[in-house]
Amino acid sequence: MLAAFVGLFLSSCDKNDNQDPADPSASISYGSFVDVGNGQARSFISKNEDGSVKEIGFNFTEDALNGLPVHNTPFVLPMPADNKTLINHISFDYTVHGHGPEHVYDVEHFDVHFYMVSEQEKNAITLEDPRIDIAPPTASIPKNYIPGANEPKMGKHWADSTAHEFHGKDFTTTFIYGSFNGKFIFLEPMIAISYLKTKPNVNLDVVPLGKVQQAGLYPEKYAIKWETTRKEYSVTLNNLKMNE
Repeated sequence: MLAAFVGLFLSSCDKNDNQDPADPSASISYGSFVDVGNGQARSFISKNEDGSVKEIGFNFTEDALNGLPVHNTPFVLPMPADNKTLINHISFDYTVHGHGPEHVYDVEHFDVHFYMVSEQEKNAITLEDPRIDIAPPTASIPKNYIPGANEPKMGKHWADSTAHEFHGKDFTTTFIYGSFNGKFIFLEPMIAISYLKTKPNVNLDVVPLGKVQQAGLYPEKYAIKWETTRKEYSVTLNNLKMNE
């Protein structure tokens, strides 16, 4: 009886773990756990009943915000085994004191990079490589986005010039793009730690890319959500639309 109970319990856990709590008709596949601070994080892909991709994102536990390193640290989250999206991997990057521009992003925050290139390609990017300054075609650049800092193992960053943090308001969250060698290679929600601690539940607009250089699903929204029962956060790209 004990063995039967344990088997039933485990099968029940597996079923629930692969079901989207926000939509029972959707299924979820997960990447492997990665330690972050005192907690953990893992990527996921949520699919509709017909198998189409609903959301791409990751969860991290509440205690991941505690015990973080004393220096800037990337936490690389592998994608689920059945991943067929444009996203190759997610880098959940902790920045202790933020970064420039001064008085804009110089606060403790996470840079969440959804990379469309491999880790090997990303890690090969250097500041000395002239390709880092080759901008994507004008038709590809999102409306009101302007070029910003170059970063090794990342690329050139592009920011929304109309975002609230550039117009007298404190930075909470924003959406960045990144490019290298004339192509956009990552999508990046940036989120202040102080904002995460308010346990937000928001679904925000993404200014879309123009003409894309790689066909696939691109987000019209990104969400930051706190799940009370599981005591975990999620960051997702959603309202995914095919862009040819």
